[in-house]
Amino acid sequence: MSLPAFDTQGTLFGSLASVGAGLFAEGDRFKLFAEKIWPHLAAARPALAECYRADNGRPALEPVVMLGVAIFQFLERTPDRQTAELVKYHLGWKLALNLEIGAKSFHPTSLVEFRRRLLEHDKARLAFEVILQALQEEGLVPKRGRQRLDSTHVLGLVARMSRLECVRETLRLALEELAPALAELQRPDFWALLWERYVESKLDYKSPEAVLKQKQTQVGEDSLRLLRWLEPLPGSLRSGRQVELLRRVFEEHYTILENQEVAPVKEHAAGVVQNPMTPKRSGRQRGKAKRARTG
Repeated sequence: MSLPAFDTQGTLFGSLASVGAGLFAEGDRFKLFAEKIWPHLAAARPALAECYRADNGRPALEPVVMLGVAIFQFLERTPDRQTAELVKYHLGWKLALNLEIGAKSFHPTSLVEFRRRLLEHDKARLAFEVILQALQEEGLVPKRGRQRLDSTHVLGLVARMSRLECVRETLRLALEELAPALAELQRPDFWALLWERYVESKLDYKSPEAVLKQKQTQVGEDSLRLLRWLEPLPGSLRSGRQVELLRRVFEEHYTILENQEVAPVKEHAAGVVQNPMTPKRSGRQRGKAKRARTG
């Protein structure tokens, strides 16, 4: 992909003038980000430009904006789908990222593609550490926090959050698809537990990373439990659209160890489902995902 045109000066705050000058007070974190951090983002563009080719295809999403989105994603602990919604609807995010009021958002998988570009071109460290240093200098993140604030940590956290959201959402869709077809007495004894976890409850992505990792394993175990329960049942239940998607997502995101424990895969193949709402719009297919048997 080629790069779009970019004005390093931008139109800071201009897009919000019609809303009201007093909408964001002095010291507001979004305004502070726009004033203090955005210049550092713009300054990192030459390094980001090396991830793209000037003569290759349609213009990509602006990498400076995508870098800012990734930073806010880390700070706010939001997975990809929620992040794309915030870029579209949240005025604070629009201000911080120097976006016009009517600026359109992007598909969540665009964030996956941007992270891939940074890693493939070895630019994550250069781009992120400049911004993280600025964040520390402005007091937006602690200088001596417990968490490592390096590029690997940032990219790893947001990727894990979004993979976790993908599997949880896929399991929710499968449960909702099965619910009308199963009378209460036909449902397994663990049905109420799964329904409460994935349909009635929302996960707090600001939980400690250890909790998120445990939730990643838990949703894999719950998915496998449901898929195995479905195996002897009629094909109409086993081959529903959302159940088939759950089977695919489980096979792409997990492996079954020799001791029969479920473990998240260490490395994802290209083209895996990133968003169960639009599975056909996943990243580029450059190989087949390893399939894990559910039986």
